Order: sequence, then structure tokens, then C-alpha cells
Amino acid sequence: MIFGLCLSFETRAENFNIKEFYLDNGLQVVVIENHKAPIVQQMLFYKVGAVDEKPGQGGIAHLLEHLMFRGTAKIEGQKFNRVLEQNGAESNAFTAQDVTAYYQLLDISRLELAMFLEADRMKGLDISKEGFATERDIVFEERKQRVDNNPLAIFMESARAALWQKHPYGNPVTGEDDEIKNLTRDMAVDFYKTYYAPNNAVLVLAGDVDADAAKRLAQKYYGNIPQSEFEATQFEKLPEKYEAKLTMELPEVRVGRLVRMYAAPSINVEPEMVYALDVLAEYLAGDENAAMYQELVLKSKTAASVEVSYDGIARSYGSFVLAVVPSGDMKSDFEDKIERAWRKAISNLTKEKIDKVKQKMLADLVYLQDNPASLAQIAGYIAASGGKLEYLQTYANKIASVTAEDVRNAAEYLQNRTPKVTGILYPEGEFRNE
Repeated sequence: MIFGLCLSFETRAENFNIKEFYLDNGLQVVVIENHKAPIVQQMLFYKVGAVDEKPGQGGIAHLLEHLMFRGTAKIEGQKFNRVLEQNGAESNAFTAQDVTAYYQLLDISRLELAMFLEADRMKGLDISKEGFATERDIVFEERKQRVDNNPLAIFMESARAALWQKHPYGNPVTGEDDEIKNLTRDMAVDFYKTYYAPNNAVLVLAGDVDADAAKRLAQKYYGNIPQSEFEATQFEKLPEKYEAKLTMELPEVRVGRLVRMYAAPSINVEPEMVYALDVLAEYLAGDENAAMYQELVLKSKTAASVEVSYDGIARSYGSFVLAVVPSGDMKSDFEDKIERAWRKAISNLTKEKIDKVKQKMLADLVYLQDNPASLAQIAGYIAASGGKLEYLQTYANKIASVTAEDVRNAAEYLQNRTPKVTGILYPEGEFRNE
């Protein structure tokens, strides 16, 4: 059954029509052909994020993302989005630890317009004093709303800081309040000139475009943009193992939770383990049939929800996160119950159970072929994180080859050979000094 399904997906994977090439100025271009509808998504990933910020300049990557919509000499003010909206396009952006990305989804007949606009702001951004001040205030208020006024966000940010220690993954993407206040226009201009260049970017075109046309258009709009010189960020190597525990009680928290975070393998750190960790996450809490969900939510009624996420697409380490919300009060043995459920799930792991998990994962993957927007984001993230697109093309076969022993070894690796932090957030008035 699995073998047949895997063969089916392997055929589809070969039909992703993913091609890549480089312009002379270093721009990596990824083309994903899908001609079922006359739409296309352009995504431009810059290989820069919060991890690349200088000490004291936290939030500058996110602030620059905002400033990129503030205009150039050719497209003044905030006309960028207005022009795209008038042409029926959706446009947005995001900043993460490793990357900053900009994207437009639009009719294929408007692709050249989007490419002109994106290339124009790669080389010609106009950061005015007024625009800078306005966007810095907006970013500061976003920090207030999303983090400072959100107890769960404060808790998660504290847990990440405890896990990553001096590693830049401990830096919040938003920056700290004082850092944001002290950001200057000169800092933003320097960050832009240093990192926003074709040799530090990946252009993804996904949808109703063929590779030859994509190459011609990429050369036309991006080919003459000069390179930049910069030193790539060096990531600190974490100790092989350490453990930390964080206990917090915060105002306005009505429902507590336990979160366990691991600094995990990634496509750049212990890459051979990423597939087993993907399967492990799905096995533990991928749906209502998953092992820890069954034990904690359906059987013992200990938890209201159990979630496990694994992100192995990263420039440095990956992250593996277990989050459990209790069904009632945060009793003193709550953490012990979570630990027992984890160990029970691993000890009860069998080939048959893992085969069912892989069946579901492979079936879900099939739908990627018909979703060029999702494929664009995945492919761009892989490329911008230093990975090879072969990772995506061979992913189904790699998942199919994962064994139950591989999954057990991955779980053992997390528990005994990597940094981890356990964070417990108590509802207001329920803290227990254990």
C-alpha cells in the first residue's frame, strides 16, 4: 500500500517542474511551472533576518520590511501596493529569523509589472526621514500589541531565549522595546545596502510561466542590479546537551500550558535526521489518532490539546516543539504525566503505526502539486536557508524510507543529545513553587 502510494507521489514529484538557474550577478531563480490556471506567484526571498542584526539593533530587519513599501524614485510614497491592487494582485511580506520575503499573487498578464516593481525596490528604495519615523512607530506598536500585551507571546519569547542562550535564534524578530526606539534611519540604510542585493536573494516564480520566459524576464528586470559585499553570519555551536526549566505566572492568563522546546537537527545540522523527526512529530500529535493526543486528550483527559511541530528548514539548527494545554487546573503532576505519555508513545511505536503515519504524510504531499503558492514558499525557504531543491524533489521517497527504528533514534536524540527547555505557564494565582 505504502509502496504504491510512494510510487504515485514520486511520479508527481518529478512533475513539479521545478527548475533553477543563476544570473551573472548571483541571483538564484527558481521556476515552478503549473499551467492549470493563468496565475503566477512571485516571491523574493532575501537571505537575511533577525539573526543578522547587529547587537542593539534588534527589529531592524522587520522595520526594513515595512520600509520596503515606502516607495522609490520611480514609485513614490505608498503607491507600490496601490498599483498592484489596481491590477488585481495580492501583495504582502514577512520577516523571520533566517529570511525576509516579499510576494505577489496575480494574473500572468501582470507578471512583468510585479517584477518591475520588485526589482525597482531592490535597488532604489527611498527611506525618507518621515517615512522612517512613521514605520518605526508602527513597528513599536506592533511589538506592544503582539508581545508586550500578550502573555502567551511573552512566555514563548522567554522560553526561546532560555533555549538558544547566546545563539541569535534567541533574538525576537520584533526586537526589544528599547532597541526599536533607538533604531535610526542610517541603520536601516546600512542594513538595506548590505543585504538587499541579488547575490543574497532567491527569486521564485510559480504558476503559469515557463522557464525560458522566466529567464528572459529575470534578466530583463533583475540582471543589471549590482552585487553587494558582506560577511555571512556565523552561527554559534550549541553545547551537545543542556536542560533548562522556566516557570512563569503572568497576569490575565486564564489557561496554562506546558511547552518543551528542543534545538533540533536541520537541513544544515545533522540533515540525515530531518525526515525521521518529521515522522516523529506527526506520530506524536499529527491528528486525533496520534499517540500523545490519544493518551492525553482522549484517554486520560489530562489535556485539552496537544500539538507537536518540527521545523527543519533553517540556516542553523532546527526546532522541535511540544505544547500541551491542560483540561483543568495545572496540577503539580502535570509535567510528569506529559513525560510519561511521551515515553509510552515511544515505547509503543511499531512498524505498523509508523507505516500508517507515512501513508497520511505522503497522501497530504500529493496536493502540493496543485498549489503553486505553497510550493513557491517552501522552495524559496529551502533555497534561502542554504538547502538544495533536491530536498523537495526527493522528500516523498525519503519519508517512505523512514523506519520505526529511525523514529525511535530521533526521539532518543532529542531527549538525550540536544539542548532543551521546558516552560510552564501557570494561570494567574495558580503558581506552585515546586
